[in-house]
Amino acid sequence: MIGKLVYELVQIPGPSGFESRVAGRLKELLEKHVDEIYIDKIGNLIAKKRGTEGKRSLALVAHMDQVSLVVTKVDEFVWFEKLGWIDPANLPGTPVLILSAERDVPGVVCASSSVGRHEAGTLWIDVGDRQRFVSVGDPVVYASPPRWLDDGNTILASHSIDDRVGCGVLVEVARRLSQPPRHDIYFVGSVQEEIGCLGVKYFLQQTTPDWLIVLDTGFAQDAIPDINRSVPLRTGLGVRRLSFVRPNAPYPATVNFASPRLNQLLMDAAKKQNIPFHLDVSTGIFSDHTIAYETNPGVESTFMFVAARRYSHSPTEVADMTNAERAVDVLCQALAEMDSWDG
Repeated sequence: MIGKLVYELVQIPGPSGFESRVAGRLKELLEKHVDEIYIDKIGNLIAKKRGTEGKRSLALVAHMDQVSLVVTKVDEFVWFEKLGWIDPANLPGTPVLILSAERDVPGVVCASSSVGRHEAGTLWIDVGDRQRFVSVGDPVVYASPPRWLDDGNTILASHSIDDRVGCGVLVEVARRLSQPPRHDIYFVGSVQEEIGCLGVKYFLQQTTPDWLIVLDTGFAQDAIPDINRSVPLRTGLGVRRLSFVRPNAPYPATVNFASPRLNQLLMDAAKKQNIPFHLDVSTGIFSDHTIAYETNPGVESTFMFVAARRYSHSPTEVADMTNAERAVDVLCQALAEMDSWDG
């Protein structure tokens, strides 16, 4: 069931700063399973299920945005810059969608021709004769269609798997909680994660949960051995103990340390259900958990990868939706265990 939901969600455009379409759909999916739901001043979707006591609270966070491009100039062609961590080698020939004020405009990033090549590093978008609908500042997203890579419809290839999988897990966990938990639970669809995690930072400035679990995707093994991509695709579920972004990365140096207690809770929940579960450490990246730790290190928090994906931030990420189903099982088990926690 969650695979079908994620298949729907990846097709909804949600570039950083323009996540309203994703937020609107998540609101429709969540509102009958929670007690309060609203979209805050910067676009975060906040849903709350009240606990029987409500003295303490847990926040589950998944980011709604996707890596994107932005229009910088319009003439016969549309020129752009990257927003978020994108390898330009993935872009030539990619179908895209420009979200302009008047209409969505389809286009394609220029590709090499068999009778000549453009200069390396010079890329533009061809929109045919619809330049008049495009303005500087319009966001641009990948528009390649999702597809299943197996007969059982579990292995999905699509853009925006990062982190529409986490958004799908939020919905499924809320749906399964038919009985009120002891503690309040926030289901948060955060904005602007790909450009600096500004959404979760704002949320934590307004609300201080006792515990926070960030639900995102991790890095799966591919054909080229890499110590940073060590989790098997089919069992890509686990927690990150530490991540660190070095000062020479294209973002400020940041670090996070996960809560050993929350990590153990999730590992024990997986073990009880005989679900494979991994630990990892990552350098050179950031996530909503990174900013959560920096904003308020007193909040007990961790990062749970609810699926491992290949080809990160490309037009065709690949992940196994079986792991998303398992993530829901693990989280529901962990939430039941947390009912006994007092602090």
